[in-house]
Amino acid sequence: MAANRLRLLRHRRFRRRALTVFTNTVNSLIVPGFGVLVSLLVVRRGSTELWGAFVAVMIYVQLAAHIVGWGNKEYLLRAFSFSPAHIAREWQTSLVTRLALLLPVSAVLVALTPSPVLAGLAVAWCAGLVLYQSNDVLILYRKDFVYSIAVELSSIALLVGAVFWQGSRLTVAGLVFWFALAAWLKAAAFFVRYRGQVLARWVGRFYARYFRLALLFFLLGFTGMLQSRVDLYAVNFFLPAVQVGQYQVFINLMLYLQSISAFILMPFAKTIYRLDNTTIARMSIRLLALGIVIVVPGLILAYVVLITLYQYPVPPAAMLIGGLMVLPSYFYLPIIYAFFRANRQVVVLEVNLIGIVASLAVSVLLLPRVGMAGALAASASSQWLMLAIYVLWGRRLRGQDARPVQPSQAVEQ
Repeated sequence: MAANRLRLLRHRRFRRRALTVFTNTVNSLIVPGFGVLVSLLVVRRGSTELWGAFVAVMIYVQLAAHIVGWGNKEYLLRAFSFSPAHIAREWQTSLVTRLALLLPVSAVLVALTPSPVLAGLAVAWCAGLVLYQSNDVLILYRKDFVYSIAVELSSIALLVGAVFWQGSRLTVAGLVFWFALAAWLKAAAFFVRYRGQVLARWVGRFYARYFRLALLFFLLGFTGMLQSRVDLYAVNFFLPAVQVGQYQVFINLMLYLQSISAFILMPFAKTIYRLDNTTIARMSIRLLALGIVIVVPGLILAYVVLITLYQYPVPPAAMLIGGLMVLPSYFYLPIIYAFFRANRQVVVLEVNLIGIVASLAVSVLLLPRVGMAGALAASASSQWLMLAIYVLWGRRLRGQDARPVQPSQAVEQ
């Protein structure tokens, strides 16, 4: 009888964990997945040039919001673990402190935006994103993925409805307005959801040391984002709007395939931290083999989508280079976990910086000569350079009895 109860308990625990992993994966993939749908609708109802002009605003708004975010999700996850009784204080303090960055970041955003109306809408969108993304840590900490999925689906329905409603009357300013409205509505939905947990009583304060304490979290996320988008920034600088739109659609599909590697490993993160470095190296080889199995049909599907739905003239060679860009992450992602396990996060930061410089240098060299193919080649070459560095530096971990990362002491505010 006791053995049956134990098996039943284990089965229920497994189902709960599997459901959590599944809903977290859906929640993480739903935004980029339906983002492809929104871009397709804009291209078909408007034009690729319209989408490209919108992307030119979007990439700077998202960059600005990421800067104001200043590593808050990763920092607060640790802070919540250390001080679960002070979640409201930690969350409020992070928010009010980071909002101090909004003014200077908005000033730069205004300078980069071509018209006053568009600049105002871009700043409003950035502020909405900052408030909305401030809830990411609460969603993850509370495992509130089902509610998040519902909110995201409602937001996507709003954007799809707006694109269908405006149709050929769509403008860049109109798209920015609808995306800004969606960000503010999502922020409001989460503030209502968590008002009793983090907004019932104001206990936060401006805390200047936060910027230093969360700096490493910010730099890891910021350089990772730049490394994946620096080619798009270069395309936006060198090429006309129609080609910016085409490249953004293509590279987003590739990044979608690339992100699958992270979702495969996510359920096993705790286990990886307990493995020795030789076992992690073998895991990298297995994940690369699995990546080939996933990426090859994924590239075929992406090619069909681009040719038939977007009606873009994509040469098969571009898909091959795109696949070469995607695959390295399947190999080096477990190695990144090995460096985290050895408490050497700075190595990951250094590799990200090398990847950014390499991608930017090759993009600047090739873009004026061969166009979008140059940016794609730059992204692929930087990925393989990063893989080579991770393999080379990862060998130094072999044979070391690297201890798992010990939690730092809680920050006393």
